[in-house]
Amino acid sequence: MVTILDIAKAAGVSHGTVSNVLNGKGNVSSKKMEQVLKAAEELGYNLHNNAKLLRSGKSQTIIMILPTLSLNEYAIFYESALKEATARDYQVKLYCTFDNPIKEKETIKEIIKERPSGILSVSSLEDANEYYHQLTINKSDIIFINRHPKNALEFISFDFKQAGKEIAEYLNHMDVNSIGVFTEENKCSNENAFISSFMNRVDNNTEICQSNMAHEYENAFQLIQNTSFDVIVTTNATKAEMLIKAYHYGSTEPLPKIIAIAPLKNTYSNEMLYYFQDYGYLGESVVKKMILNIHLKEKSHSKQYRNIGFLNAQNHYKKFNSNIHILTIESPTTQALMKIIPHFEKNTNIRVHLHIKKYTEVFDIIKDDDKWKKYDIIRLDVVGLSWYGQKIYKNLQGLDTNLDRALEDLPYFIKDYYANINDVTYAFPFDISIQMLFYRKDIFENEIVKRKYYEKTKSKLKIPTNFETYTEILKFFNESDFDLVKELKGASMITGNAGTIAAEYLLRYYSLKGSLVNDSEIELDDSIAINAMKLLYENYRNSNVLDANWWGEEVNQFVDGKTAMVIGFMNYLSVASQSNIKDSIGIANVPGDTPLLGGGILGITKDTDQLQESIEFLNWINTNEISEQLTLLGGNTATYFLSNSSVVHTMYPWLNKAKKMIMNGKRENTFENGQSINIKQAEESIGQFILQLLDDEQPDYDKYLKKINEELRMKQEELITHS
Repeated sequence: MVTILDIAKAAGVSHGTVSNVLNGKGNVSSKKMEQVLKAAEELGYNLHNNAKLLRSGKSQTIIMILPTLSLNEYAIFYESALKEATARDYQVKLYCTFDNPIKEKETIKEIIKERPSGILSVSSLEDANEYYHQLTINKSDIIFINRHPKNALEFISFDFKQAGKEIAEYLNHMDVNSIGVFTEENKCSNENAFISSFMNRVDNNTEICQSNMAHEYENAFQLIQNTSFDVIVTTNATKAEMLIKAYHYGSTEPLPKIIAIAPLKNTYSNEMLYYFQDYGYLGESVVKKMILNIHLKEKSHSKQYRNIGFLNAQNHYKKFNSNIHILTIESPTTQALMKIIPHFEKNTNIRVHLHIKKYTEVFDIIKDDDKWKKYDIIRLDVVGLSWYGQKIYKNLQGLDTNLDRALEDLPYFIKDYYANINDVTYAFPFDISIQMLFYRKDIFENEIVKRKYYEKTKSKLKIPTNFETYTEILKFFNESDFDLVKELKGASMITGNAGTIAAEYLLRYYSLKGSLVNDSEIELDDSIAINAMKLLYENYRNSNVLDANWWGEEVNQFVDGKTAMVIGFMNYLSVASQSNIKDSIGIANVPGDTPLLGGGILGITKDTDQLQESIEFLNWINTNEISEQLTLLGGNTATYFLSNSSVVHTMYPWLNKAKKMIMNGKRENTFENGQSINIKQAEESIGQFILQLLDDEQPDYDKYLKKINEELRMKQEELITHS
């Protein structure tokens, strides 16, 4: 085994220097740090795990004991737990028992020497004391999942009673006479809870078959031999697949409808209806809480997690024979929508005509009554809602009970910015978005980069929480020429139009607590406005400037590995999840913690002749099933922006943070008295002068501030509604 002394000898430095480098401590020059890390790598020293063990004096390992990984729920649970643990510098060691109590007891003896930080177990044992009597770790760090052994102190499970209740109620509304139930053995507490709840509520003739893992295939054949079923319910998807095979090979009866409890994932089947439980979220949540509480003496992990339930069981589409015309912009969400519109068309017999325009073209169209009235639904940027919403959109309240229910479920903050004008609902939130900071985590956490930054700035390299620090980081990357960063710029900035540069400016203005709306006027605060101009000018001089019109180019620079940071609207950042650097991306609040709100809304036009068809489209796009597909294809929707789906968050890990950050978001589009502001035009007025300022070699900030406020005062009449 390679020792610190071996590394010191190879690097030509002292033992203490090596120790400081490996443990991230001490005042070691970047030159010596490079020598130590190079020597350690050449000697095959595991820098990460060995150094962590040296620091902690104990294993940062979580033991996971599962029956098998052949069941999707356990595979998803393990993968999600592993990802969360790895992100927190822990490792997960997996043991499979195949539901054999003897094997599980042998496993307990084997893990005694591991010194784990915690244990997660889906146990086949009847008594938790088998763990407690042999292992020395804190009892509260041994968590039993789904199955509750006798004497278990910590137990986490989905709500299997609720699953039994909801599936039974669903079947009671169906035209079925004979029901089969295929489950695990009743000794498992979760199976027992499900069966008891289900049988207490189901009204039909029911036959139950219970089977352990070893005999479930032959028992699937046995269940279907003597009875013809209208529907069969299973407590996992693997059992459902066994039944499909049994009907294929062992029965002349047609395959009945199968309802299966299954882990939430991107899946669809003609043969099965899924009742979902989110094992990905469970794995992530359990490991996160375990690690955060690992050093607490008094703690409890016990919790019952809510089921997702049926995603598409209640989707009964109305049939039409007509067309609708939708006006929208070029965006990732539009591209995703194009891919799944056939689902809507074949279920409703409504032909959808998507008219895709540039951002500015949409606003040109809605200014012309003869043009916008040709459309049934219009996707409008959120900056246009307060100004144009009442002109072009129909009041959505009371049109349809499903639509009303969906709108009522939205948080008030979302409704205020993305749906309502003076408390009347004219639109439905669609691809809502906020600005976020993405950064190269592998660069920011690199020990050599951090040391070089300290040597240059005499401060630690941290994620910028203000634009002064952001500027300092930009300068560091632009002026450094060592191997790790010499091809890397700090960030890009797009300067192709007044609207986008205004967003860049206002982000800095709001970070300094500025306000655009003052009493009954639109104007910039003098001192704050000038400080924001200086910040933007410094950022501009130290950024990779792109003569582009929209955020996509800025994001592409980051995804292509050309910049260390990007501040952008998250609906344009979906491409990052499919990039080569996806596992090296860090996510943070924007400097100043006041992001601009962005994204779009959908509304039904006032004079549409296709009202019912348009309502059907809004209801369709708002279902969990369709929202999930839109998001997985690179778009984003209000529904899944507000959800906790692990399927979506695995692909887009920034959504959790975005949900918290949006409450700090800002886009000043109304006065307190309800008067609307043409915020798009106001921002463009600001942006045109900001572009001039950036081109100025020695800008007179007072002059530009005066020009902007004079322009805003001159246009007050056309920027504010007067009622």
